[in-house]
Amino acid sequence: MDQKELAALHAEAEAELKKIPGVIGVGYGLKEIGGKTTDQVSFRVYVKEKRKPEELNPADIIPKEYKGIPTDVVLVIQPKPLHCEDLDQHSPLIGGISVTNFKTNASSQIGSGTLGCFATLNGVSGPENVVLLSNNHVLASNGASNGDTIYQPRFIDNAGTINIDATQERRNPIGKIHNIGQQGPYSYTYPSETAQDYFLDCAIAKLDICISSWCNTNCGVSYKNEIRGLNIGGNSKLEDVARVAQSDLGSGDYVVHKVGRRTSKTTGKVIDTAAIDPTGGRALYIEATQPNCNGEMKFSDEGDSGSAIVNAQNKVVGLLYAGDSANPARTLACHIHPVIAYLSITPITTANPPVGPAGQTLNDVEGILTGINHTTEVRERFLNTRKGAEIYQQILDHRQEVIALVNHRRPVTVAWHRSKGPTFLAHFVNNARDPAHLIPFEVEGITRDQMIRRMAEVLTQHGSAALQQVIQRYVDEVMGFINSFDNLHEFVKQFEDTSSSESNRNATLMEETTDVK
Repeated sequence: MDQKELAALHAEAEAELKKIPGVIGVGYGLKEIGGKTTDQVSFRVYVKEKRKPEELNPADIIPKEYKGIPTDVVLVIQPKPLHCEDLDQHSPLIGGISVTNFKTNASSQIGSGTLGCFATLNGVSGPENVVLLSNNHVLASNGASNGDTIYQPRFIDNAGTINIDATQERRNPIGKIHNIGQQGPYSYTYPSETAQDYFLDCAIAKLDICISSWCNTNCGVSYKNEIRGLNIGGNSKLEDVARVAQSDLGSGDYVVHKVGRRTSKTTGKVIDTAAIDPTGGRALYIEATQPNCNGEMKFSDEGDSGSAIVNAQNKVVGLLYAGDSANPARTLACHIHPVIAYLSITPITTANPPVGPAGQTLNDVEGILTGINHTTEVRERFLNTRKGAEIYQQILDHRQEVIALVNHRRPVTVAWHRSKGPTFLAHFVNNARDPAHLIPFEVEGITRDQMIRRMAEVLTQHGSAALQQVIQRYVDEVMGFINSFDNLHEFVKQFEDTSSSESNRNATLMEETTDVK
């Protein structure tokens, strides 16, 4: 039978067999004998508990086969959530590394998981359309919601005890949750087949990519279409997206791989294309065929949630979300197509590369640094201070006008270049990325304060009334601190200390006011 016929027969078998009390759903995969998988294809009939034939009414006994295909009565899989911690930070970002929201549970534990792969938002232009894909229970752990920051952390190995490095300066924010996703069934229809409920545990976070209009470089994070250590025939890139269908299990050996932080690359085979989750949703059921890096016969372990499931042709077929609590060699994964449809995304692969500005950060092109990019971190720290948020908002409000004046109003353009504006800006950008790159106080005989004063004058002459008002309000304040630092990270620390002092003073005033009352 071809795929269309198999899918129709599968749907028919499930509809009939679910009439039997106790049957939760019907999968299509490899038959088990004595707890071990065989190469024989079967309808896997999922039940909450197994009972002996003599305990059942004759009408409630599951038949040995359905229309020529054997049946196999198996227990509904009880998912075992997987969590992880990554030892390293990576730049550019790649799949198979650790992500976290740094929120804690009641026991002060920080949840974390694996970055599966990257995708673009359908109908959204770049660079605001690149997202990372992982599980809902990873990105939304401990109460996180849309808009919360996602980080790519590092972990510290202290004599065999591994703990996450929660130091603010080392958190490495990389984006914000864009769609919190869900954990539960989702109705999806493959072409020429009937709609089915598929189990989803998925969410996406939008990467903090910022292409500067002034210096044409990425001031945010960069990424690659690459899975860490995947190396299938020397290739670690995702080539495309594929489905694991019932017709793919005819040979009994559909090979898949995953790369997670905890157990790195593992290899297994799909033993059921429609394993029934307790919610009733279908999922891929995978069994390890080779020992993992710890010498254990496990396809996944704590530390691998969110990993992309990749077939032998480097095509992503699923998203790992749980292990089997009854059998550590086995793993559950979402089918990739329902995930794509639910989140309205297109995975970034060789077949579907991003276009436009988003593509500028895909590879190690000019302007993209190796090593950790600290730009997002320092900006987030700056925005967490009252004064920083105020100044940054003014920059956002007038950024487009200033860019237009610099690029298209000749007197402003001349002043910008003669004042060494492009060179100073490049130094500020590079320092934001790398604290070891210090910002010079003078470039080719032009000092920072001279550059600021000259640009304030020419922008006041040619800018709008609103821009003139902002310049008049802030120019003296800027002139007061522009020569006080050579490192933005140290400068932001001064803002943080000042903000903290203001908060303490305000708290003291509130206490004194309360005492007076």
